[in-house]
Amino acid sequence: MRKAAAGWYADAPGSGSERWYDGSAWTERTRARASGAPHDAGPWRQVLAVGSVVVLVVAAPLLLAVVG
Repeated sequence: MRKAAAGWYADAPGSGSERWYDGSAWTERTRARASGAPHDAGPWRQVLAVGSVVVLVVAAPLLLAVVG
């Protein structure tokens, strides 16, 4: 499985801060989120995107079999 790139990602929702992900683990380093910075869901965005595609690929044929 591919790991997310190292970088700053949004910390807990509503915290207004970002946390450093070193490419393998979350660190204790945080910083205030720059105003106007786009919200980034961090590495989970990629997981959700892949999961959505998998669900569509699996569910579409099943749905067509039931409807058709």
